[in-house]
Amino acid sequence: MKPLIIVDSDRIQSVRLDFEAGRVDRKLLARLYRPYADVGDVDQFVNDASRSFPEGNCGLASLYLRHLLKMGDIVQGRYGPHSHTFLKIGDDIIDITADQFGGPRTYVGLIMKPWSVES
Repeated sequence: MKPLIIVDSDRIQSVRLDFEAGRVDRKLLARLYRPYADVGDVDQFVNDASRSFPEGNCGLASLYLRHLLKMGDIVQGRYGPHSHTFLKIGDDIIDITADQFGGPRTYVGLIMKPWSVES
């Protein structure tokens, strides 16, 4: 099924590759993450997360995607039995870290199993 949102899939893939290669500005990630969650030393959190991508990076990646796309809501939902964060735009999501749970490397499309939004 074709996603309802219009995004450049190459751009989403590029963001994923930038995270994998450590090319995303860590200071920007820390600035985006600081008001989102209290993790203590956010700079250390971002540095640690950069070494384990995609594990533990769903919030950082979602915040960064929202920053780049200038739209969407950060959703704390689920991927199967796992707590997971992704970017929601309308009825669609963008997720570049689902592979930490055995899902796709990138996903743009409707919210459907195994993704869910906690109510």
